[in-house]
Amino acid sequence: MDPIERRALKRQAWMRLAAQRRRAGVLRGRVLALSLICFALFWSVIFTQMATGNDPVLSTKRKAVAVRAAAIPRDELETTDPREVTPEPEVEEEPEPTVEREPEPLVTSQS
Repeated sequence: MDPIERRALKRQAWMRLAAQRRRAGVLRGRVLALSLICFALFWSVIFTQMATGNDPVLSTKRKAVAVRAAAIPRDELETTDPREVTPEPEVEEEPEPTVEREPEPLVTSQS
């Protein structure tokens, strides 16, 4: 192989490497742009939801129960009328007597 052919092969290899680096850079840029767009989109959805007062963390437990009840088949649900259930009377517990103890004498190394 003469030096002219060797230079041509080296130049082709260098051009292939440069093209590969360029494609990798373009791909990295696209991934970065897509991730930033997704982050901004999700953040704006959450911000809008909280700004309108629809914070899912602060919502009542009734919504969660209603969603769970909808997942259970109707034949398995209890059909008890809440007016039929009688509340149990509350039993007041007597507080336990507290025993006052005298403080123990303080013992130090100098006593």
